[in-house]
Amino acid sequence: MRPGDRDNPFRGRAIAGSGGEPGGFTLIEIMLSLAILVLAIPVLASLFPWGMRQPAEARQRTQAVFLAQGLMEEIVTRKWDENALPPGKTNSPSTIGLDAGETAGDRSTFDDLDDYDGFLDNPVHDAVGATISTATPFWSQVQVDYVGSDISALDLDTPLAADAGTDFKKLTVTVSWPDGAVSLVTVRGNF
Repeated sequence: MRPGDRDNPFRGRAIAGSGGEPGGFTLIEIMLSLAILVLAIPVLASLFPWGMRQPAEARQRTQAVFLAQGLMEEIVTRKWDENALPPGKTNSPSTIGLDAGETAGDRSTFDDLDDYDGFLDNPVHDAVGATISTATPFWSQVQVDYVGSDISALDLDTPLAADAGTDFKKLTVTVSWPDGAVSLVTVRGNF
């Protein structure tokens, strides 16, 4: 007898089986375990591609936000309008869009923020016109709208007419790729 066997309540008892013999797993238990394992492995294996896809989608979304942010920053650095008066002065309404001497596909000719209305860039280029090599599956587009000048009731979802002439323009930059899109929105005032 080993030390501690005297105090062991399971001493001399069979764990499984018949006839007091210590037993193991029965054939039915092993077969049932294998059947469960055979059914569970394909289900678990199907989760791996989904888990591997998530980082790629997050990487694309992050790159799209980066590209949209860069284009938005380029736009907001432009002057308010071709005919903008100093803040506090009444603007004569000007139509959103290209003015004389500006070319639709050439951003270098854009000198105010509403020149970008309707701009489509596929593939994405930087501000000087060079293709961004890491942005080949992406394309960008811009929409510029006048929005109401009452800040307390500012409705960004209802654009005003293109020649409304308020002191607020809503800029929407959307960068898309085959599996999704990201939009950034800002309102710029003539102040």
